[in-house]
Amino acid sequence: MSIIHSRIMPVFVMGALLIGVPGLVYAEPNEGMHRGYRSEHHQGTADRQHMVSHTFHSLLRHAKDLGLSEQQVEKLKSLMTDYKKARIRDKAEVKLAEVDAQRLVHDQKADMAAIEDAVRKSEAARTKLRLDGIRTLREASATLTPEQQEKWRSRRAAMHAEWEGHGVQQREAGS
Repeated sequence: MSIIHSRIMPVFVMGALLIGVPGLVYAEPNEGMHRGYRSEHHQGTADRQHMVSHTFHSLLRHAKDLGLSEQQVEKLKSLMTDYKKARIRDKAEVKLAEVDAQRLVHDQKADMAAIEDAVRKSEAARTKLRLDGIRTLREASATLTPEQQEKWRSRRAAMHAEWEGHGVQQREAGS
């Protein structure tokens, strides 16, 4: 029995190691610690993109109240369309760069310098996406006169105060 035990036990141990360890070591890009990073990191990007779209829709919805001319409305619509197209292209670049980076990360033969370049390319694509939103918002602001900008600021402050008050009421109701 000890001869069988001494031969079979190592086979079971090796089998368990060969099957179990790669499963523990290999992690999907959205698993484990990386998942926490991705969800926090990408949530900010989605919020910024939503903010840009929300700003344009709100500006256009309040065009009359702000006293926007037809030319200003057309300029804002044009900026919004251009931003949407650029965002689609930029998001595709981010995804493509991330696919390349992930392929290299999971290739044990890949050179670390190539991995670093791929990650930098992915982050550069994300940065471009953010900067396009910032640039577009600045262009939209430049479309407004100083008086319209002031009206817009006060309207936004009132909307934020209203939303904050609504949140307080909901928290108080839930208490």
